[in-house]
Amino acid sequence: MQQRAQFPGKGLTVAQAQGLSKTYPSNHMNATMGNQYKHLALITCMKSVLFAFNFVFWVTGICILIVGLWAEFDLYQYMNLSPDFTGAAPHVIIGISTLMVITSSVAFSCIVKGQPVLLFIYGSFMLCIFMMEVGLSASVVCFRDGFAQGLYEGLTETLKNYDPVKTNFDFAQSAMQCCGVSNYTDWIWFSPQRVIPTSCCINTTHCVTANYNDVYQRGCYAVIYMNIKDNMDLIIAIAIATSVLPLAGAAMSCCLGNYIRRTKYDAIG
Repeated sequence: MQQRAQFPGKGLTVAQAQGLSKTYPSNHMNATMGNQYKHLALITCMKSVLFAFNFVFWVTGICILIVGLWAEFDLYQYMNLSPDFTGAAPHVIIGISTLMVITSSVAFSCIVKGQPVLLFIYGSFMLCIFMMEVGLSASVVCFRDGFAQGLYEGLTETLKNYDPVKTNFDFAQSAMQCCGVSNYTDWIWFSPQRVIPTSCCINTTHCVTANYNDVYQRGCYAVIYMNIKDNMDLIIAIAIATSVLPLAGAAMSCCLGNYIRRTKYDAIG
């Protein structure tokens, strides 16, 4: 007869108890391996999503950098006519966008390595970029609200102290096809020379500024103001729309870093 071990509530033989003790470690190991595979699959999925997001963020940074360079070398010619314009805004846009491109470029390596510390640092940089973009948007909105009066005063002052060599007024008149502040008569009444400049000419080859039919009829204030206002609205819209990206990126990177760290602790435990 086989001897039965006295297990509480169970009538198991010694051989059955030994078989159960051999089976339990195997089942426990299989369950542990299954959990590790689940964690690995989830981490891989989160990395893929964050990698795709980071690529979008990198492309966005390049687009904003292009906008900043355009504002510096093209829009600056018109915005500089306002005394309220300091010239810092395009530099700030270029600086923020450059930081976005550099951060997202380095982040590709951080995401692939999957080290929690690097992911937390990446999230911190994203939060800083978010705060800078919010501040930039607020600054542009404030500047836009007071830009109209400043532009009118700046154009009038430039016209009264007209220097055909140094002024941006000639560039604005030629590029925007306008003349004077309100119209071409401003040059007759306010300019020191009392002469309409050739930058007002419709056709510079055959132009007699004394003949008012040869010059642009519309004033530059309304044209430049609407042009800059539309461009500012575009910059504000881009800044507000893209400010959500670094905030989302910070949240995703911190979640991924925290999950990887917690998974490692669980595996050790």
